[in-house]
Amino acid sequence: MPDDDEIYDEAIGIEGHPGREHTRAELRKLRATLKTIYKFGDDREFMRFSRGIGLKEESPQFAEMVARFRTLRSGKP
Repeated sequence: MPDDDEIYDEAIGIEGHPGREHTRAELRKLRATLKTIYKFGDDREFMRFSRGIGLKEESPQFAEMVARFRTLRSGKP
């Protein structure tokens, strides 16, 4: 199975505002939400989460993260 922590860490990194540090509680909550989406959610739920953390659909990162999510969910490296 691919390293699913990779997608959690990237999504959390994208969410951050420049120069803002997240509290451990915030990071735990984001990670828990992403794990739930990864295990039980679908593409639409992941896209909704991505928009919620400030990632714009028009950005190249959005498409890249969705593609990575799909790859991880399909079990392909």
